[in-house]
Amino acid sequence: MDKKDQIFDEGFSQVSSFAFDEKVVSVFPDMIKRSVPGYDTILKGIAMFAMKHVKRQTHIYDLGASLGGVSLTLDQALGPQNVTIHAIDISDAMIAGLNQLLRTQQINNTISVEQQDLSETTIKNASMVASNFTLQFIDPALRNGAVKNIYQGMNQGGVFVLSEKVKSSDALIDAYHGYKKINGYSDREIARKRQALEDTLLPDTVSEWKVRLTEAGFSQVEVWFRAFNFVSFVCVK
Repeated sequence: MDKKDQIFDEGFSQVSSFAFDEKVVSVFPDMIKRSVPGYDTILKGIAMFAMKHVKRQTHIYDLGASLGGVSLTLDQALGPQNVTIHAIDISDAMIAGLNQLLRTQQINNTISVEQQDLSETTIKNASMVASNFTLQFIDPALRNGAVKNIYQGMNQGGVFVLSEKVKSSDALIDAYHGYKKINGYSDREIARKRQALEDTLLPDTVSEWKVRLTEAGFSQVEVWFRAFNFVSFVCVK
């Protein structure tokens, strides 16, 4: 059973910035399940896009792989295709957790776990790139370059699925906080996590993302999923 996320219910006097450390990794599956509306649907959607666009003997990049939710879902959905899935993350704790998890799984393709910053990631021969709530954590000034790097390394007809937390109205954010309360988080936990994320998660609007993706060169940019202030785009080269 997944360990329950109670990180922001602990008795401490000062809320520090959010980090993907050992404490977060230990409760990450529960945190995602209770904090990201539609997460399971997003994983299934990424898999469906992969089944249409991924070609044999190409590469897939899972940017911000965390504990491998996207990588493992794609591997199972595609079956043996002789593809290489690059599971990329910068967190020591996430990399360690993913490597431990992979030792217990039956894998159809190659899943290459790589610890690196996205700015150092070289995309090549990619029929799919997935970024599931990752680019929101990098410096906004670097996001245009990151998206262009992804586009340039993709094959024609390849697909980029980008999921992000976006700027929304106060009313929609309040509704999302209600969603978290329904899932068992207290007002104190919600407020503390929001404070912890203030300096590390700087969201853009849906319009800003559409402009960025279009200017990078993607011929098709569509929102295929939205729940509150969580959005997923599908972009085709």
